[in-house]
Amino acid sequence: MKVALVTHAGLPDLADDDRLLPPELERLGVHARPAVWSDPRVVWNEFDAAVLRSTWDYHLRRAEFLDWVDEVARATRLWNPAPVVRWNSHKSYLRDLQRRGVAIVPTVWSDGSKSLAELFEEHRWSRAVFKPAVSAAAHRTHLATRDSLAVSEPLYRQLCAEHEVLVQPYLSSVETPGEHSLIFVDHEFSHAVDRRAALSPEHGPAGGQPVASTEEERAFGSSVLRALDTPTLYARADLARTEEGALCLMELELVEPSLFLASSAEAPRRLARAIAARLG
Repeated sequence: MKVALVTHAGLPDLADDDRLLPPELERLGVHARPAVWSDPRVVWNEFDAAVLRSTWDYHLRRAEFLDWVDEVARATRLWNPAPVVRWNSHKSYLRDLQRRGVAIVPTVWSDGSKSLAELFEEHRWSRAVFKPAVSAAAHRTHLATRDSLAVSEPLYRQLCAEHEVLVQPYLSSVETPGEHSLIFVDHEFSHAVDRRAALSPEHGPAGGQPVASTEEERAFGSSVLRALDTPTLYARADLARTEEGALCLMELELVEPSLFLASSAEAPRRLARAIAARLG
């Protein structure tokens, strides 16, 4: 069996974290190698499956990437599946999950008809985050305060001219105790890491730190996955707490999340077994 671990041109040999996966797959009789999604020389139907990993430039070329996703899904098995990838590549998925009963960070979906100052006043915010609906790794994500509105307003206006924009209160819990990311394999909890949000002044190491998740967090993450209508190979639920202390979903990452495999000794083996099982 041959599997492509799909990456982008800036990381042709995979991210460090994902390099732990091929040896575990080899032990199960599955040969895995990196493949750059945008490389026209790759023959995708030569693989028994393609697993999206570090395609970290997709948000800059979303239309091209989604065309590629559809093409590869016709050529071989793609994980996560193409409909899931398309849905999750636009942050409107959060709105869908909220309609299905998932508690998300309180969000204003803005077309620019209201200024930041108006939103701050209406929602009584002291700090807020705004970002485009197509984004990854905090790309073009900005923190605004009441004192910085004059500087932030032009950035906000520019984003609104290009995309639908999410405006959310800045949650102090992303600093203390931190944003907890729960990783699931085949909808089963695998492991968790603590990481400081990108805009936090105490932004932690990029790799995240292992953390013992609580029963409440695991139950919440599982409820998020139950709100999906399609099984997924992998998922990462990024959780925080509102100022009132309630758990909420910041992001559900189903396209190309770091799964922090190095933070758990069992995680690479667990993901490899899930891939092998799906190959039959």
